[in-house]
Amino acid sequence: MMLQIDEDHSPIVKMVAFGMLAFALLYRPRFHRLAVLLLPLAVSMLLAATRSFDGSAAAEEMARFVFPVVITMALYAYRTSLRPVVIAFVTVVVSNDLFQCYAYAVHIAGLPAFITERIDSGLYLRAQGWIGFFSEFSFMNFCAFVLCRHYWRTRQARRAGWLFLVFAVLGLSFKLSPVLVAYFLVAHKNSLRAYAVAAITAIAATAVAISGLLDKLFGVAATKMSLYLIAGNSARAESYRVMGDSLLKGNFLGEGLGSFGGPASVKYNSPLYSTYNFKWYGMQGVLKTTDTFYPHLFVELGICGALVWLAFVLLYGQHDRRATMWRFMAAAIAFDNVFSMSFLSASYIFSAVLTMYLFSQPKAATATPNSGAAIARARSRVSLAGPTAQSSRHAS
Repeated sequence: MMLQIDEDHSPIVKMVAFGMLAFALLYRPRFHRLAVLLLPLAVSMLLAATRSFDGSAAAEEMARFVFPVVITMALYAYRTSLRPVVIAFVTVVVSNDLFQCYAYAVHIAGLPAFITERIDSGLYLRAQGWIGFFSEFSFMNFCAFVLCRHYWRTRQARRAGWLFLVFAVLGLSFKLSPVLVAYFLVAHKNSLRAYAVAAITAIAATAVAISGLLDKLFGVAATKMSLYLIAGNSARAESYRVMGDSLLKGNFLGEGLGSFGGPASVKYNSPLYSTYNFKWYGMQGVLKTTDTFYPHLFVELGICGALVWLAFVLLYGQHDRRATMWRFMAAAIAFDNVFSMSFLSASYIFSAVLTMYLFSQPKAATATPNSGAAIARARSRVSLAGPTAQSSRHAS
């Protein structure tokens, strides 16, 4: 929200949040075995900082790269008391959804809103909540949906999950569409009802497409796909060309923090754009980043530093990485970053890492946390044991 209302103060908010996380880690210093990656990660980032064209640019980008690392470490340090964190996350998501309902109401009534409305291509109003960005809004709601459907597993949670899914879709994030399709294939791969719903949806979508009711919307989607994936005439597509050129010439240690892709590289006029003959396609002075994380990461930190950073953020503190939903959520956030900088967004990475962490825990601890069903099962085991078992325990 600070990015929307008062952008000048957003870095201050981030620094305060970073300080609070750092204090939390110092207060409870608990480390996972993958903490051994901190040394090579620190070396990689320091080397990349020394190779930067500007010290201020390097410092700003280092802070952006360190923030997700600290969030990951803090979640692990407080792993035994995550219930308030989960409640806070769901509360934030619900508050965003309620704010979006208010936004719809003031839009219909023609009243002024606190946050600038996003009407993409003049066709549709994108849901963004008070957080101020439709993509984050959609992803946070999707994480809440997945938790309701596969983590809590109560009837009330499952029903609430569908509401979160509705709001996730209302964000109209095109890059979330493949994730949603993949979710229903992964989560309901053996369900005949899921295949029936998929078939009905496909038939309905085909009928709507033939009718021409959504021709403008399909036109926007086709244009976005052409710009991002096919034609190659966008800053996003161009950034992957630069990444390929950089890696092919042997970029193992990075070309310098703040040199490519991120806001510091644009703010301080990085010479690397000229070196690689980067084409902005008329968006220079408009875009603050290339909006692609992997070129940003691999060009600045090099192959070695980039792989260590990704391994740390995705794997640190994660217990069971064989769980289906853990793998799905890891793939979802990884896919999202093909077209965004979401790894460096605090709300994005917190939502993803928290959801992954919950699914990575032993099944006994995560089946139905804080639910009446779990308590009932525990009581039934005690009652089935009977007085004989209890007396034997006292005797022992």
